[in-house]
Amino acid sequence: MQTKPLDTIENQPIQERVLQRIRDGIIQGTLPPGSPLRIDRLAAELGVSHMPVREALHVLTVEGLAVRLPRRGVRVSTLNIDDLKSAYEAIAAIEGLAGRIAAQNLPDSAICKLRTILAPAPALAAAHDTDGLLRVNREFHARIYDHCQNRWVCEFCRQLWNYIYRLRRTYPQSARRQQQAVTEHQEILAALAHHDGDRTEALIRRHCAGSRDELLEQLVAANVPGFQSEQATPSMTPSKKRGRPAANTV
Repeated sequence: MQTKPLDTIENQPIQERVLQRIRDGIIQGTLPPGSPLRIDRLAAELGVSHMPVREALHVLTVEGLAVRLPRRGVRVSTLNIDDLKSAYEAIAAIEGLAGRIAAQNLPDSAICKLRTILAPAPALAAAHDTDGLLRVNREFHARIYDHCQNRWVCEFCRQLWNYIYRLRRTYPQSARRQQQAVTEHQEILAALAHHDGDRTEALIRRHCAGSRDELLEQLVAANVPGFQSEQATPSMTPSKKRGRPAANTV
């Protein structure tokens, strides 16, 4: 896969915009895993000096989207089974916590907004509109983060989703999983509306586990490098004493 040029930046705060543009390129697949991130080339494509690009690459290495290799410079990081399992394990725990906190703080206006965000999802799933569902999914989860009132939880959740999202764009969910995700989002919303933190956390953990399992199956079936030796993954759902939802809620 060849690297595509990035759009030029005009009339925008340089450091943040350079970082966001390169980050978007990685997440959306314009800059595929393993591709070199050369400062001179990126600076020329974005129409900026070397300094903001150098700063952006440092941030991206901290976020895990890029890696600095000896004598090879900075490259877009690749993923393997262990990386993906670890990322999903972390996001299940952290986003579950975000949901638990948000359930205690969400005003009625926020519940209405979440309901509006999810409204197009059934039609999008019926049409197998992957891009539309990804937008709904990210906005829904981002709104939950915004109401957890913990900036570190918000930051870690967004960073982990950025790490996973690039694979999800390349390997979209099956029609069956998309329908399941629509139902799971509605269940999470209902738990939030009832201010039930235990149930919200349990549902989010199970939602993450379902997404992880199907993505791993797709990667193994496609013989993607780094994903040829998939083994059974441990459950990320909490025990019954932590509010595990009943089996018939899927």
